Amino acid sequence: MFVECKKIPIFACLIFSMSRTRDTYTIPLQSLKEGVFDEVLEIGKEFIEAQKMEGVFDADVHAKVHFVKQKNLHTLSIVMKGTISVACDRCLDVFALPIEMSQDMVVKVGEKNDELADAENVIVIAPDETEIGLSPILYEMIMLSIPLKKVHPNEKDCNADVVSYLKQSANKKTKQETTDPRWDSLKNMFKN
Repeated sequence: MFVECKKIPIFACLIFSMSRTRDTYTIPLQSLKEGVFDEVLEIGKEFIEAQKMEGVFDADVHAKVHFVKQKNLHTLSIVMKGTISVACDRCLDVFALPIEMSQDMVVKVGEKNDELADAENVIVIAPDETEIGLSPILYEMIMLSIPLKKVHPNEKDCNADVVSYLKQSANKKTKQETTDPRWDSLKNMFKN
C-alpha cells in the first residue's frame, strides 16, 4: 500500500511498498494519488538471477526510489548504493565490488512517438498504462556502475598463487623479447 508524504521528512515516509509482480519492481500508477512517494528497494541474488546479469554473481544493493506523481508529468529519482559480487580480472576470485549510482528521470504521459521519447532521461508512457516497470532501469544502473577493470582494491587480497604465476609469466615475456643484435640495425631501416 502506498502512503502519501505530506510535509513529513522523507525517511519517515518509507511505506511506499512497491509491488513485485513476476520478479519485477513496479510503481502502480492508477492506485496512487498525486503526491510524493519514497521507498527503499533491496536488490539481491533473486533480482540478479531474474535479470540474467552476466558476470554478476550476487548483490546487496539498496535503491532509494523517490517518485513524485503529478497530472501528466512525474519525476523519478533512484539512488543506488551497495556491493555486487564479481570475478576479479586479475585472479578470477569472486569479490564484493562497492557500487554507487544515482539517476533522475522524468516520466511523461503521452504518445510513444512523442519527440521526447528518444530523450535520455525521459520515459514516455501511454495514458492507459497502469504501472512503471523499474527492473530495466535498475538493471541498467547496476551494469553501468561496474568499472571496465574489476580488481581487488589491494593486490594482497588477490589469490597469491595466480598473482605469482602472472609475475613469472611477465618475467618470461621480457626475457623472450630480447632480440638477436644482428637484426637491430634492420629495425631502424624504416625510421629514416
